[in-house]
Amino acid sequence: MRRVIILRLPNGIFRNAGQNWLSIDLTPSREMLEKRGFYVIESTIDRINLLELQADDIVIYSSSDNHEVYEYIKDLFYLIKERCLLVPNYDFIMAYENKGFQEIYRKLHDFGNLAGDYRFDLEDRFRKFPYVLKTITGAGSSGVYLVKSENDLRKIRRSISPIGLIRRFILFMRKLKLDNEQYIAYSYSYKGLYRHAVQEFIPNLECDYKVLIFGGRFFSLKRYVRKGDFRASGSGNFDFSAPTPDHVLDFAASIAAKLDAPQLSLDIADSGDACHLIEYQALNFGPTTLTLSKGYYRREEGGWTWMAGPSDLGEAYAHSLAVYLDKHDIKATA
Repeated sequence: MRRVIILRLPNGIFRNAGQNWLSIDLTPSREMLEKRGFYVIESTIDRINLLELQADDIVIYSSSDNHEVYEYIKDLFYLIKERCLLVPNYDFIMAYENKGFQEIYRKLHDFGNLAGDYRFDLEDRFRKFPYVLKTITGAGSSGVYLVKSENDLRKIRRSISPIGLIRRFILFMRKLKLDNEQYIAYSYSYKGLYRHAVQEFIPNLECDYKVLIFGGRFFSLKRYVRKGDFRASGSGNFDFSAPTPDHVLDFAASIAAKLDAPQLSLDIADSGDACHLIEYQALNFGPTTLTLSKGYYRREEGGWTWMAGPSDLGEAYAHSLAVYLDKHDIKATA
């Protein structure tokens, strides 16, 4: 009998990105898996090495917004990813809370319809002004800047990667003692290097869409841009009842087909001429778009159909796993 190992955090939580003291109800998932004939084991991430993984094991997990726990998961799962089937796959651990990795990943796999890059030198300007600069971590609109000039870039650098007074003094003394070539080599490490993502700026946006996808169910939230700002994420001005255009849903479906994860969170901008993927996650994303939704969209032969009614996160999670298993023909027995 094939095993499914569900890994919680050591405190027993299977995280969503809402309140960190709450856990997704995994009872529907366990019941679904057992009904299909799988042998379900529940454990914690710190005990995975005690389970003697088998090649056909399926490991279902969540991540953590605690940096140390996340780094532990990233290291550990790198070593086990060839010894079992991770759901979702390891790429999404790397992409979790890492906007820089997301940029190079989607460039490599050619999706998203938005130019961007992953950088570490804040003096390394991206294409032409204006453009968007993002710290690699940060929820909502935190760490997101519009760079319109060299002066903006200098201000952002001083804000997110300042050089302290003592270091400035040391640099000054080194400059007196070293020749020019030596000083350039020495000072490079202290010039304010900071990993960040850069993206093409989409002008005149009035809103964007948060789209959560759980196994063919598309939950959507319209988010309006704050007055005098360029960001919709974190604005607090949300509309759960606004209809989502078909072309936005079509774009979301095309991204879901590329990423191939049971659950997805997509931030999508609609510029009028085209849609653009701003960010994505497949782990630990906020469930509010689902839990407060009045229904969801489902793709059928005639187009998109609205399915009215409330949704339960635990049931939706189980449904998405079932759809993923069916899509990949993953069965309890060979």
